[in-house]
Amino acid sequence: MKVKSKTIALIFAIMIATSTFMTLGTAPTVKAHDPPWELPTHAYISVSPNPVGVGQEVLIIFWLDRTIQGTAITNNIRYRDYQLTITAPDGTTQTQKWDIIWDTTTSQYYPFTPTQTGTYTLNFTFPGQVYDYGGSYQNDVYLASTASTTLTVQEDKIERLPDTPLPTEYWSRPIEGQNIQWEQISSNWLGGSASSDIWQKDGAAPRSAHVMWTKPIEFGGLTGGLTDTGSTFYSGFSYETRFGNPIIMGGILYYRQPLNHAGSGGGYHAVDLQTGETIWSRDDIAPTKGQLYNFDNPNQHGVVGGILWETSGNRWYAYDAFTGKNIFNLTNVPSGTEVYTDDGQIVRYVMNYNNRWLAMWNWTESPQLGTSTAPYRPIGKTIDASNTFTWNVTIPNLPGSQSPSIIGIIHDDLILGRSSNVALTSLPRETPNPYTLWAINLDPDRGPVGRLLWLKNYAAPAENITRMLAWQPIDPVYRTFTMTDFETGQRLGYSLDTGEQLWGPVGEFRAFQYYSSRKGFPAYGNLYVSGYGGEIQALSMKNGSLLWKFNDTSSGIETPWGQYPLQAAAVADGIIFAFAGEHSPNTPLYKGYRVYAVDAYTGEEIWNLPTWSSSGLGTSIAPIAIADGYLIFLNAYDGKIYSVGKGPSALSVDAPKAAIELGKSLVITGTVTDISAGTQQEEQAARFPHGVPCVSDESMTPWMEYIYQQKPLPTNVTGVTVTLYVLDANNNYRIIGTATTDQTGFYSLQWEPDISGKYTVYAKFEGSNSYYPSQATTAFAVDEVEATPEPTETPPSVADQYFIPAIAGLFVLIIIVLVLLVIMMLKKKE
Repeated sequence: MKVKSKTIALIFAIMIATSTFMTLGTAPTVKAHDPPWELPTHAYISVSPNPVGVGQEVLIIFWLDRTIQGTAITNNIRYRDYQLTITAPDGTTQTQKWDIIWDTTTSQYYPFTPTQTGTYTLNFTFPGQVYDYGGSYQNDVYLASTASTTLTVQEDKIERLPDTPLPTEYWSRPIEGQNIQWEQISSNWLGGSASSDIWQKDGAAPRSAHVMWTKPIEFGGLTGGLTDTGSTFYSGFSYETRFGNPIIMGGILYYRQPLNHAGSGGGYHAVDLQTGETIWSRDDIAPTKGQLYNFDNPNQHGVVGGILWETSGNRWYAYDAFTGKNIFNLTNVPSGTEVYTDDGQIVRYVMNYNNRWLAMWNWTESPQLGTSTAPYRPIGKTIDASNTFTWNVTIPNLPGSQSPSIIGIIHDDLILGRSSNVALTSLPRETPNPYTLWAINLDPDRGPVGRLLWLKNYAAPAENITRMLAWQPIDPVYRTFTMTDFETGQRLGYSLDTGEQLWGPVGEFRAFQYYSSRKGFPAYGNLYVSGYGGEIQALSMKNGSLLWKFNDTSSGIETPWGQYPLQAAAVADGIIFAFAGEHSPNTPLYKGYRVYAVDAYTGEEIWNLPTWSSSGLGTSIAPIAIADGYLIFLNAYDGKIYSVGKGPSALSVDAPKAAIELGKSLVITGTVTDISAGTQQEEQAARFPHGVPCVSDESMTPWMEYIYQQKPLPTNVTGVTVTLYVLDANNNYRIIGTATTDQTGFYSLQWEPDISGKYTVYAKFEGSNSYYPSQATTAFAVDEVEATPEPTETPPSVADQYFIPAIAGLFVLIIIVLVLLVIMMLKKKE
């Protein structure tokens, strides 16, 4: 068990706050005290955790009640000669001494790991000190003091509180602060240089084409009613790009809205990432990047809200991301190469080669924000940021065929630069011979910052090949950078540490890839190349080998490309998201363009969805954002923002309300529906008044086309599986079967109970890549069948015994008499 530095920092903050009051009553006088004062001190010592398991680390803290006169972070007035003696249960001792106590609060910290069970004794001794720093306290005496405590060590380890596991149900922001493990699935998309490498290194990404919601951003899709057949609304191609620089912070999506033909000017909006519901809007701002700055000093800790930055020349305007209100401004911001640090600072590396000068600018260095002990308080201020540099150094000569410039930076590691014109180009040109590249050190552990690591002159390639730097050249995994031969699209890899060529030229590309020779970016130690060739190739940044190729993008007779142009827009959670699109397309737009989610390690397709990339500029990278498991993009086919990700579901279950007899079966029924925000949009709610059914991951693409893109109802939809359990009258919990929903979301299960009594039914949908789980409960009863009685003989009635036989005998007598009369009459006639 390790003691966290933040725990120490918290204790330090308490100490420094206390010391502020302790020093208030010791105002200096004009001359030294005569006779010298004797100032009593009281020592304190604490150890935690206590008790503790053997082999577990504890933190011992000891301090004095009185700070030494005049101490400050900016001077060296300190207490001296603390001593800590630790006596183990077996009587052995160890002693630690500190010549100077640098903590101005008088506190000293010592991590300790006990190796024996039993009781340790900890003794802190301050031997006293004569003040020798001058002033009115010169020669005053701080009297000695001691303190002791004990530490109990046991065999059993002290357990930490358990971590909250990752969610298995639908979740939303804010994330409860103790759920540290949830960092694995949560993230932000800050735009600017934070997202310029289009590699989302944090959180989850969607593994299904499930749409959470859509939101119109302008008139889009088919115009209708015009003489020109197939006329569609203008989508901003290619120089008025829509949806530029989307940002996601803390579960809120920020984007600019177009105005008529222009790509912006329609306002700036903050909407809920999971529902699309508007949180706030402004018509007078246009931020281009976000910031989450983790401010940390002894008196304040934590990310100080979220900042949306709007820049205009050398002025930066900061807006509160939660409300949209202006909070402060920066002026005189120098130009430079921008980088985000791990703690959320935005720094710029500023190089002035004429003066052989390199500096790191950081606006948080301004004393108007806060100091090493003062809290962060910039609201309402206008801060001159012209000289807020963390450091500046002299750099060496960097000779070449043109003035040096920075290619890319790994913060606190190195700068890759060039002294020749080998920059990214959209047209062939002559390669300088030789061309010059170099690297400068930024890691103080490797040597002086600003020192030249290497400078190399490379021979120009033969046959007038245009060799240029790749769009995103630097791979931090294998510490490699890439260059591209414009005419062939082939790639070359070089060592960041030495400049030596490692591999290449490699790669074979389709002819149309010529128009995308600039494309390609590194992630996971691979180089992903895509473009008008209609395929994605993954090359190893270690050796240039082809790892896989994705090219299942045939356009048939729909386009002249043969394969749909495919522009990789981002990679996250091991998935590449590539959008079909092109520069300045005609209308109506070609049919069949899609966004593809492709496994970044295998090249296997995970899902796709009809979409036309909203960007046609330059490298044709779609403006998208990925955070908290959701992919956000603008679809030029209909002018709507799409949110794709895993959504909530709802399950219902029903059983007969009247009891059934044992031995007979019953039917359990229910539905599973999608309750994502998009299902409540006006069109979807009207079409599906009983809810939008959930379907399988395999059916998700055609189903989303049907739900949100006005495509026909697919005929081969498969549903989701519901598992049914019962708790019977004997308190036995068991599964009774599974059922699969149909395209209406309905499921049913016929089952014959095996005992009588009350049953509780639990229906569970375990979830999928498209939906979070849901469950529901109902109940039914089973009665015993009543026994059928044995038949009994009914005794004859009086009528049966006497009357009926008498009547029968009378009828017989009458018949006999009549027969005799007939015989007599016949004889008389004779």
